[in-house]
Amino acid sequence: MSEPVTIATFGYRHEAELAKGFLDDAGITSQLRVDDGSGIEAGMAFINTAKILVMPEDADRAAGVLSDAFPDYERPQP
Repeated sequence: MSEPVTIATFGYRHEAELAKGFLDDAGITSQLRVDDGSGIEAGMAFINTAKILVMPEDADRAAGVLSDAFPDYERPQP
């Protein structure tokens, strides 16, 4: 079984949650990974970025959804 890949990183948790919502609406299963103490350490956002992960087979479709939703979206390099 393949491991999830990072499809996007965000400096703020709320941006990542919004992006995850777009993926959910498109029927793409994704995971949100963020280490900010559930928002308590929000000032550490640029050190502890929020990441969205998808399965490799969904990565191209997810990138398309995110590029439509966020004009400045850039897909992370593997």
